[in-house]
Amino acid sequence: MKKILKFGCGGLVTLFVLLVIIGFLVGDSEQSNTDSNNKSNNVQTEPVVEETKNVGIGEELTVNKVTFKVNSLNEVNEISAANGYMKYTPDAEGAVFLNVNVTVRNDGNEMIQTDSSFFKLKTSTGAEYSPSTIIVADDKYFTFEGINPGLALTGNVVFEVPPGLTGLDLQVQTGFWGTETGIINLN
Repeated sequence: MKKILKFGCGGLVTLFVLLVIIGFLVGDSEQSNTDSNNKSNNVQTEPVVEETKNVGIGEELTVNKVTFKVNSLNEVNEISAANGYMKYTPDAEGAVFLNVNVTVRNDGNEMIQTDSSFFKLKTSTGAEYSPSTIIVADDKYFTFEGINPGLALTGNVVFEVPPGLTGLDLQVQTGFWGTETGIINLN
């Protein structure tokens, strides 16, 4: 009985691997047939090129079914919490917070989740800055928020950066894994 079970499990794994390989081969042969039919019918297909929009502060950028707009940005040395009784300050010496006020609108049909991790600051020299996490503050900061269809949420995303940093772009993304992105110029 043990031999049958060992063969059964191993056999199932082998069968699964063979089915996957056959699926790839069949898919490739169908693609080859489609390509050869297009060539024989003189049908030319053009590659689809996605146009990258370059918008600035105050302009809307739609990525998939989510619209982003940077309303303002400013450098601050501290962020107030608990009605001024507490404050966040940058961890690194000489650093400041770049506070970016953003509106995110859900143009889709289902609720989306957004978080400060959906934003990344990029410089013209290639440096990238991840957002700082601000949990409790007097102003609104993005922390894993749900946005229902047809609604918008305005909040802040904060980055710890050197003072006077220029040549900045804000990369925005949709989807939890950041599969769809767009760029908003902050200059």
